[in-house]
Amino acid sequence: MEFRGFKLYPFQEEAIAALNEGKSVIVSAPTGAGKTVIAEWAIEAALAKGAQAIYTAPIKALSNQKFRDFRETHGDKIGLMTGDVTLNAEAPILIMTTEIFRNTLFEDEGRFSAVETVIMDEIHYIGDDDRGSVWEESIMFAPPNVRFVGLSATISNLEQFRAWIEKVREHTVSLVRTDERPVPLRHWVWLPETGACKFTEVKDRIPEALRIRKSRRSKPLDILDVLQKERKLPTLCFCFSRKECEGRARKNKKRSLLSEPERHRVHTMLEDLGLKYGVAEQPSFNALRDLADRGVLYHHAGMLPIHKEIVERLFTTGLIRLLFTTETFALGVNMPARTVVFASLRKFDGVSFDYLKTLNYYQMAGRAGRQGLDDAGDVYAVVDCETDDPKSVKGIVFNKIEPIISRFNLSYGATLSLYGRMGDGIYTAAERSLAAYQRGNARAERLTVKQRLEVLERRGYTRDGKLTDKGRFAASLNCYEIAVTELTWAGCFEDLSSVDLVIMLMALVYEPKRALLGNRPPPMSVSQAANRARKRLHEFVKAEKEAGLSESQRPPDFGLSGVVRTWMQGSSFDDVNRISPVQDGDIVRNFRLVLQVLRQLGKATAGHDALNAKVLEAYKALDRDEVDAEAQMKVN
Repeated sequence: MEFRGFKLYPFQEEAIAALNEGKSVIVSAPTGAGKTVIAEWAIEAALAKGAQAIYTAPIKALSNQKFRDFRETHGDKIGLMTGDVTLNAEAPILIMTTEIFRNTLFEDEGRFSAVETVIMDEIHYIGDDDRGSVWEESIMFAPPNVRFVGLSATISNLEQFRAWIEKVREHTVSLVRTDERPVPLRHWVWLPETGACKFTEVKDRIPEALRIRKSRRSKPLDILDVLQKERKLPTLCFCFSRKECEGRARKNKKRSLLSEPERHRVHTMLEDLGLKYGVAEQPSFNALRDLADRGVLYHHAGMLPIHKEIVERLFTTGLIRLLFTTETFALGVNMPARTVVFASLRKFDGVSFDYLKTLNYYQMAGRAGRQGLDDAGDVYAVVDCETDDPKSVKGIVFNKIEPIISRFNLSYGATLSLYGRMGDGIYTAAERSLAAYQRGNARAERLTVKQRLEVLERRGYTRDGKLTDKGRFAASLNCYEIAVTELTWAGCFEDLSSVDLVIMLMALVYEPKRALLGNRPPPMSVSQAANRARKRLHEFVKAEKEAGLSESQRPPDFGLSGVVRTWMQGSSFDDVNRISPVQDGDIVRNFRLVLQVLRQLGKATAGHDALNAKVLEAYKALDRDEVDAEAQMKVN
């Protein structure tokens, strides 16, 4: 078979044949093997029938990238729905985050009646601690007419996963696997004392490396010096801290990686993008200028979203020869390099440093090797001969890839939505979860529902088997539903200005890093509302403990109050940046979370004129310049 002028691989043909037979399909293939082609074929097949197709992705950045990619092919037939942006929402092809897909399912059962195909990119995310339940709920509660195309990295229990989907969807699901990559990978360990070796050799090489280190006979070998000399650039260097990404980029900016014509091209493109996005005059943009002309950049979630977008666009040209980045760059974003380097094989998991999972390693390693340009992709893992364990290092590459384990855990909002529609049928729904299937026992799931409903009844969200007004209000919200509802019912927002309303909402959504934790008092203007808020949230947590649940509600944190007030009063982002210890990207992310809450609160308070007007005023003042995600997406 051919598609768009390219001959298909056997696994692609197999998946397409299954879709032609009306089946759902799970495609398991390494990063870079060509899974997206199957999604593109499914979309075109749905369009040919006059049906709708949806492409879901786990993060907004990936959704945004797919929107741009598909828009080049399908033009105005593409729409985008994320928590930040809604563009062309009635289009026949919708790109969505999986969370928005799930939320829309619960809000409007008939919304997807014309949908034939739902592509779930990175479907193995169903095992993610924080977001996996959203994927599970999406599969369970999608309309019967929907056929799924699940695109997955290689995992060990896909047959079990396939069988569960087949059971819950009540139609045939095909599993298509391949371990082949168009560009094969070569895996190396890099010991700075001795250079490269195979993973099977690391145990034997470490004693020699230790002797050299202790004798101090020679200077450590810099892997990037070697890669530059051997013409193995562009290189993606994965670091597991934002600070390290920036520090390594600055340290390497003295390298001569670009010719004068190449430097001129990068400079011109960077300035054009800076003007398009309206950031060329910002002092913070100078950091990118300083590095990009050298063929070096960094990329992480602490950057402004606009800056990340510019870095991604520059990297696709091939003129950025060294990119230092955190692991999120590997998630589905189609930006391969000649070589991948792991600055370390251990990362901090919030509690301690531990070795990467095999699945995570291969997802990042899979960015090495460009089709049509490289015969092979090289992957180097930098290992410390004193602190790294040879057995653990070897296991990362040779261990069996970890299985998907269900993280099914209905949120309060999902519980209310389903209870409002199904009543006690919600228990049957829980029994159909992947968690129940994997355990072979539904009692535990009947208990993450009975306990939640008990709490909701105690707190006035349900009564006599039905939702109360308070319950319906909470069910209409898709994030922070309990905190926002409790504060609304306590009258916390009634007497606040639009600025103070945003300060209160920011206190609900802001989760500071450990270094910034502290008991910061609220501004005087919101002190009474803050006291009421703490009391209401404490009462909810007490009800959870009495029902045998762990607490889900955090006390408000007012650490960004000054940032909010400065921005809401019309100051520039550089002014905000100067008064905040929080990184740019985190500030914007939190502002956009508040915007998401304001959008939902605006719908939920329709008819409550005074509060609704205040919400709309707050939204307008907050959603501008660097915070305005929709404006960013409209830039060509």
